[in-house]
Amino acid sequence: MITKTMHEKDNVILLENGGTKIFLDKKSLSVRVETENVSWETVSGAASFAVGYEHADRFWISLNQAENKQFSPIDSGFLQGVRIQLGPFSSNGKIIGVQADVAVLLNTHSGELVFEVHGISGGTENEVSEVIWPGSFAFSGDREIDYTVVPAMQGYLIPANWQKPILRYHKGMMFDRDAYMPWWGQVKEGNGYLAIIDTPNDARLTVEHVPCVHTHAEVVWIHSLERFDYTRKLRVRFAKDLNYVGMAKMYRQYVRSLGKLRTLAEKQLVNPKLSELMGSAVVHTSVHTRIAPESYYFDKEHPEKNDFAVSFEERALQLAALQQKYAGKLYVHIDGWGRNGYDNLHPDVLPPSPKGGGWEGMRKLQEVCRDQHILLALHDNYRDFYHDADSYNPELTIKHRNGDQEFCDYWAGGAHSWLCTTLSKGYLERNHDKLNENGIYPDGVYIDVFAVVPGDECYDPRHRMTRTECMAYRASCFEELRSRGMIISSEEPTDWAVPYLDLVHHAPYALYPGPGEGPAIGIPTPLFSLVYHDAIVVPWSLDRGAWGIPEADLGLLHGLLNAGVPYLPIQPSDNEIPIVKTMARLHQLIGSLEMTNHEFMDGSWRKQRTTFADGTIVEVDLDGDRYTIQMADGELISEADVHL
Repeated sequence: MITKTMHEKDNVILLENGGTKIFLDKKSLSVRVETENVSWETVSGAASFAVGYEHADRFWISLNQAENKQFSPIDSGFLQGVRIQLGPFSSNGKIIGVQADVAVLLNTHSGELVFEVHGISGGTENEVSEVIWPGSFAFSGDREIDYTVVPAMQGYLIPANWQKPILRYHKGMMFDRDAYMPWWGQVKEGNGYLAIIDTPNDARLTVEHVPCVHTHAEVVWIHSLERFDYTRKLRVRFAKDLNYVGMAKMYRQYVRSLGKLRTLAEKQLVNPKLSELMGSAVVHTSVHTRIAPESYYFDKEHPEKNDFAVSFEERALQLAALQQKYAGKLYVHIDGWGRNGYDNLHPDVLPPSPKGGGWEGMRKLQEVCRDQHILLALHDNYRDFYHDADSYNPELTIKHRNGDQEFCDYWAGGAHSWLCTTLSKGYLERNHDKLNENGIYPDGVYIDVFAVVPGDECYDPRHRMTRTECMAYRASCFEELRSRGMIISSEEPTDWAVPYLDLVHHAPYALYPGPGEGPAIGIPTPLFSLVYHDAIVVPWSLDRGAWGIPEADLGLLHGLLNAGVPYLPIQPSDNEIPIVKTMARLHQLIGSLEMTNHEFMDGSWRKQRTTFADGTIVEVDLDGDRYTIQMADGELISEADVHL
């Protein structure tokens, strides 16, 4: 029988469950976890909150500085712990009238430790923008076998003795490139913990690695429309012999328990067309490019490069020739098919580009793709709202707290703001109805940025929107396309979107200064694939140092290791064909199977092995440019020296 006790001694509250003890220091609010094998303790003073919405005016106060602290027990059939009510606070001799309500709980059934923020408020003069609870666990050392696990993009490890700083792209914002998935973990002395952000929509994951000093990782809770009006929850699981693979599998089971693990096999039952996608080579091409003078990409020295097109019909001829040469499954993604070309006039992109051949040319492209059994997908966008779009109206854009709207002129089409996502589905329905009315029925649609940009918030009272609501509106756009029988894709596979997506543009590794190019951040590790390989199709570039591929590595090897689908140029060289066919065949056989294991085969981190549910094993040597594939039926595929 598991013993359950809670008592207080010497200003410390003790929660005990079997071999696990949780100590809460009532003065510092630090939490120490003692298991049979190792001890973890939060950094004193790390638990804190930020006053002020604007970064220039923001200041932080530790929760342990509260003038008053009240502790009351919480006890249910499976949760035992302490509610902590704090406030007011003082800073520089001034009273800060913030009231905080947090909790630390032990699940006496599972042994899981739960941290909650029940509420925090401060009145009009004390605006609380962020809360850190419980703060990071102290983690330092000089051993390579101790490490931190970070699900940034595909994922990476930070060995405790890693001698380089760790770059974060977007301050750790959840569902961005800093955190595809809402979890992290650490391993020391052969024991580890997995932290799952149970309420991730208004959160970020901060990671600070100071070489030879520490590696701190913690969740930061963010206000939603200036409020903390629902419980924020972090779940932490401790286990002996827990490594990064075990963490990924724990998280996978957690996703399954929420009913959110929709595998490719399950998605194919809804849309059988997905079977045609499995084992395809992905061809990414464009019809029309027009670059506005204010765009970053505008070429003043060569004005002819700012507006050019390759017609739909010419692309159709190239695809027919490619199919004759390749003789395999193809999925083609078309950019620049709209009236003014790529990244222009969204969401009012119809009719199709006149320079490309208009409706007639687009129908010809579709006809050739049908005849050649090529899947045809269109690039689309329902977030960027271009100022020269037919329906542009600033009243329809996302507004910040101060009423301002976002502005960007970096991309090809020039000036644009963000369309409020409450309106996105209406535009999507209108556009795709018009496509259908004109005889265009694409096999798939790529909605740009929806699955790589965190949820937006809108303060406009006419279409007020939280991040959570924003993601629901985006999901409704994906589901609308699914209802029309189309393959659904977006930019990158952030966790919330995986149940709705079939395909992404890529899911590569985090690079410095990146994310597009440079050396890897930490040790690249396929954390995302360990969780979701059988739930989504991920294409991989083949070239050395391609976008998201560490500069010294061949993308091909990472693509094989992750058993993804290959990219194929519309006019490939002869030596690319057999390489692409090898990766496509591998995906055809195991693309819908779980990646069950990943291993580093030696101390260099450069020889790696993945295992899949049917027993297929892929080994790569990133320094030697070599790979071997041991198929489940015993067939061995080996290329001793890869040439691209």
